[in-house]
Amino acid sequence: MPAPSKQQLRQQIRAARRALGLYQQRLASQRLCARLALSPELKRAQHIGIYWPMDGEIDPRPLLQRFPHKRFYLPVLPRASRNTMTFRHWPPGARLRFRNRYGIPEPIAGRSEQRTPAQLDLVLLPLVAFDPKGARLGMGGGYYDRSFAFKRRNPGEGPVLVGIAHQLQCVAQLPLESWDIPLVLVATDERLYRCG
Repeated sequence: MPAPSKQQLRQQIRAARRALGLYQQRLASQRLCARLALSPELKRAQHIGIYWPMDGEIDPRPLLQRFPHKRFYLPVLPRASRNTMTFRHWPPGARLRFRNRYGIPEPIAGRSEQRTPAQLDLVLLPLVAFDPKGARLGMGGGYYDRSFAFKRRNPGEGPVLVGIAHQLQCVAQLPLESWDIPLVLVATDERLYRCG
């Protein structure tokens, strides 16, 4: 039987992720955040890119309460003149505005500090699927791959990239395309994968 295409894999895993009940989602988020809180990468980081969970993605937002002394930033999708994301500081409780084309909240422009991807210490990336070697299958828009393309030339430059997922999103192997940026670490509700 042939391996599923990327599109088939996206459909299958997104459906499985969305099928998780509210209690399962909360429990997974708690377990993920407790596991991440112990990682040296997160402990060292002061400027952290995070994401707003959609479509059954595991929720990393409880980290804001666990680490009130750290600064968390949400991605802001590029406008027509740019092809990479920026990140805006998101203090707990700050108002957000539904501004991007996918209906995902972004911090209000002009009211918070903005950073480029290279100026962060660590970034928590959403994903659809991953493998234990650090390959990541995203939604297909390429925003994260374009924004962190500089890491292909200089892997040690910029933030540590950490994939965030439910354990059910792990697959045996994903093909790596030339533009894909491998992850250093993947954190799930069940374990940490050190990749590479």
